[in-house]
Amino acid sequence: MGRRREIEKLASQLSPSLLPTDDTSVVALIVVGVILLSMIGAGTILLFAWGQRQSSLIQQQRHFVSSVTHELRTPLASIHLAYETLTKRALPEETQKKLLSMSLVDIERLIRLVNQILISSRLDRGLSMFNDDVKTILIDDTLHSIMETLTYLDPNIKERVKIECPRDITWRGSPNAFNMVVGNLVENAIKYSNLKSTIEVFVQIKSDQLEISVKDFGIGLSKRDKKRVFKMFYRSDDATSRAIPGTGLGLFIVKTILEQVGGRITVTSAGRGEGSTFVASIPA
Repeated sequence: MGRRREIEKLASQLSPSLLPTDDTSVVALIVVGVILLSMIGAGTILLFAWGQRQSSLIQQQRHFVSSVTHELRTPLASIHLAYETLTKRALPEETQKKLLSMSLVDIERLIRLVNQILISSRLDRGLSMFNDDVKTILIDDTLHSIMETLTYLDPNIKERVKIECPRDITWRGSPNAFNMVVGNLVENAIKYSNLKSTIEVFVQIKSDQLEISVKDFGIGLSKRDKKRVFKMFYRSDDATSRAIPGTGLGLFIVKTILEQVGGRITVTSAGRGEGSTFVASIPA
C-alpha cells in the first residue's frame, strides 16, 4: 500500500490498461493482506503451541528416565548387598532366610516395575490385552490379595487401608485388568500420603457399574494436575520436588485399561494438601 504510487507510475509507463479504474484493487489488496497476516499469526501460534508441547514431553521423558533409574537401582543395590553378605559370611539359618525373603520382595518389585513399562508400551500402541482373560472373581478376597502384594511399600498396609466391600459381590472380567487398576490406585495413594494416614477403599454396585473408590489424605492435586494426571509420564511438581518415587505410568495404565474394558476413571481433590479420591467405574 505504501508503494502504490510507484507501482501505478510503473504501470502507466508499461501499459495504461494496467492502471486500476476504481478502488476495487485496493480493497482486494487489503483483504489479501489481512488473510495472509491472519494465516501467519495462526501458524505462529500453532508452532509455538507445538514447541511447548514437545518441550513438555521431553521434560517428562527425562523425569521418567531419572525415576526409572532410581526405581531400578534401589532394589538392585539391596539384592546385591544381601547376596554379598550371604556369600562372604557364615550366617545363622534364620538370618539367611530373612535376607533371602528381603531379596525376594525386591525381585518382585523389579518384576512389577518392568511389567508396568511393558504394559504401558503396549497400551500406548492401542494393543488389546484383556479380551481372552475372563473369569468370575470375588471382589473382597481379590482386594485383600492385592494388599498382600503391596506390603513392600508399607508393611502395615493391612492396618492402614480400610476396605469397605460387601462380602458377596462378584465380578466377571479380566482378573489381571482388575488387579492392575486397583493395585495402581492403592499404590498411588500410599506413595502420595503420609505413612500414618488412612487410605479408604470403598466398593459398591451403582446402576450397571462396579464402582471402586480409593481415597487418601495426602498431598492432593491442583486444578492443573487433575487435568494432566492421567497422561503418560506425567508427575506433579509436588511429586518431583519431594522426590516421591514413581514413573508417571500408573494412572496412565489405569485410565487406558478402563477404556479398553468399557469403564472410566475420575478424580476429585479440594487442592494441594487436601488429599484425593479416585473413582474407577467398570461395567458390572
